[in-house]
Amino acid sequence: IDETPGKKVYCTCGESAKKPYCDGSHSRLNTGKSPKEHVIEISERVRICDCGQTKSSPFCDGNHNCT
Repeated sequence: IDETPGKKVYCTCGESAKKPYCDGSHSRLNTGKSPKEHVIEISERVRICDCGQTKSSPFCDGNHNCT
């Protein structure tokens, strides 16, 4: 996604209706996961993980298995 500078709160539970951003679903659904905050310093394109397999959350590291 193309991001603008500022603090972002990304979903890591997979339940947010506002993906890739957190909407509080992790709390309502008691997923045991917490969102990841990240500060974007400059406008840039980022790849946000949606599968939970990344080791560099909230960003995709290509560690998924897309089949």
